Amino acid sequence: MIWKTAVAGFGFALILAGAAAADPLTIRVGWVQTPGHLAPLEEALGKAHPEVFKHLGQSYVMQAIRFNGTTPQIQAQAINELEIASQSSSALALAILNAHLDERVVADVLQDGHGDYFSQDYVVRSDGPIKTVEDVKGHRIATNAIGSASDTAMRTMFRKHGLKDSDFTTVETNFANMPAMLEGDKVDMIGVLPQFAAGIIGNPNYKVLFRAVDAVGPTQAVMWGMRADTIAAHRPVFVDFFEDHIRAVRWFLDPKNREAALTLAAEVTKLPTENLAYAFGDKDFYRSPDVRPEIAPVQKEIDDSVELGVLPKRVEISPKYVDLSLIEEALNRITAEQVCPNGYTLVRQNDGGKGSVEWEVRCK
Repeated sequence: MIWKTAVAGFGFALILAGAAAADPLTIRVGWVQTPGHLAPLEEALGKAHPEVFKHLGQSYVMQAIRFNGTTPQIQAQAINELEIASQSSSALALAILNAHLDERVVADVLQDGHGDYFSQDYVVRSDGPIKTVEDVKGHRIATNAIGSASDTAMRTMFRKHGLKDSDFTTVETNFANMPAMLEGDKVDMIGVLPQFAAGIIGNPNYKVLFRAVDAVGPTQAVMWGMRADTIAAHRPVFVDFFEDHIRAVRWFLDPKNREAALTLAAEVTKLPTENLAYAFGDKDFYRSPDVRPEIAPVQKEIDDSVELGVLPKRVEISPKYVDLSLIEEALNRITAEQVCPNGYTLVRQNDGGKGSVEWEVRCK
């Protein structure tokens, strides 16, 4: 028995040594535009201020991957080339219905039309052919990607005014290219993000035809989605990641870091700092400091899109396609560190409903 115990102990030691030597998990995160989507800024923050991150480089490394919209990320997730996708409500529904992914909403990215925060503008030339929404018929409309948050809000407004997709020409292009395309008469309407608003919003040569909030109300415009099997395979690592992610989001939103945050954003985007003066405040999209997504607006936008023919079929998001347990455990860790200086234990309690889990913090 003593020999067997020694062999078992030796094997256990080997397993531990192998685990310690294992490479950190690479977590690939999709993003579309920044500083709205924080992923590429967070990647840069990890290099500039590693003290913000507790687990980066240990249990995981992060790779921010750019896409032209939320819908192209569906395929990347389907072939296991993306762990975390940025999704609009439409992209989430299409991932479930068309790609048959067992998807989970796990975190907030940004919200449009929240209180006095930013809502995307849809802009035409003042001397152009479009004076009303009905005038869109027969003209060229720019979008970053069909099915994106921006695109869905735009098409919802068109449907409310009796326009079908066949009534206008859709031109897919990057948000950064849209102002020059409008000015150069390549398209007749564009969606304007705040970082590209300089020289357009407030300029009498351009007119805001409507805002996203006018079309769809306040929305959870973009959220993070993950496949259920991806979560299950590496759950402890993803809790580490979300703990660091929450700290990073709060770093960007903290007024005392504003100057450093804007400098970092300018370096990443290659935009002048003055073009980013709106960022991380109430002139920007709203972001939850707890990265908690608003599920009710997601369902409402999906239901409205189905009713108007923007989406083909309804899907009930909560509770099946929601998993907030990752951010809740991460949030409890952060709280526990503040109130338990000598260490703590998290004890999982009952299911909190709607994809959430309740935790008890026990200080040592």
